[in-house]
Amino acid sequence: LVLGTATKPIGVNEFDVDLVSRLFGVTPSTPPWEAKRLIGERLRQNERYAAMLEEKWRCWRLNYAGEFHLDITPAIANPHCTNGGELVPDKMLRQWKATNPKGYRARFEQYAAIEPHFEVHFVEARKRATVEPLPEGGQAKGALRLIVQVCKRHRDIHFLTRDRDLAPVSVILTTLAAWSYAHCARSNVYASELDLFIDVVRTMPLFIDQQERNGRVYYVIQNETTSGENFADKWNGDPRLVTAFFDWYAALMKTLADVQELQGIDQLGKSLSTSFGESVATSAIAQLTSAVTSARQGGLLTVTPGLGLAVGRDRGVAVRSNT
Repeated sequence: LVLGTATKPIGVNEFDVDLVSRLFGVTPSTPPWEAKRLIGERLRQNERYAAMLEEKWRCWRLNYAGEFHLDITPAIANPHCTNGGELVPDKMLRQWKATNPKGYRARFEQYAAIEPHFEVHFVEARKRATVEPLPEGGQAKGALRLIVQVCKRHRDIHFLTRDRDLAPVSVILTTLAAWSYAHCARSNVYASELDLFIDVVRTMPLFIDQQERNGRVYYVIQNETTSGENFADKWNGDPRLVTAFFDWYAALMKTLADVQELQGIDQLGKSLSTSFGESVATSAIAQLTSAVTSARQGGLLTVTPGLGLAVGRDRGVAVRSNT
């Protein structure tokens, strides 16, 4: 499931690649444990894979030490899903559970393709500004993918000093961000990309379905491309996961509020270092200050109405040389 939203692991963490092994000719009448056994036996036939094979609850893991690990989960066709969905084993290998990674990716790409609306003066100012081309072979991520990456990076830093097992899983952050982005991009007009980003994050919790069942709250974040897959299912068995999500969310909102209020590159850099990691913040600030310094020295730095600092001649009021 490649969405273009991966973030670099922090500390001792490795890249975690989830693979689905589709088994043809196997039906829901086959016990999940038997399907899992078939995958393990096949992997053991390869000398290289056998040496790095580790059995997990419902999948098999290949450990590429110090680099990444691959989790291989057996899957079969879901006869009740008209959208090409699949069935995978539950944690205890007692029954099959619905999923649809391909359908999920296709729907995410539909959301990511939605173009947000910006105020006219901002659009015109951005057109007048000089924008450096992407590196050769580069691909524009788009606003949604960047929003998801920022959320995931902030989560990783937030839980460095907390119980990492309680950190919100990526599919929940991705799903809530996608639904919120689609709603905001279609409904509102924004003064800048930052305003769009903040509104998307602010709206994310509104898409958590909270139902009352047997006198208690039951949380649902449904996979809309198939029936029977609730990404928040674990929340209903462990209230600590719910608390951890909203604690992280409150911290992210505070970070965004600080970004709006802080004055000065130095103060902004300190805030970003705390929330997203020193290396990321230092790199971002260095790129910003380097670009501004070069443009100022070349007489290309201007202040453009509706945009702020821009690069290019005859695009606004020139910024004087800094001595």
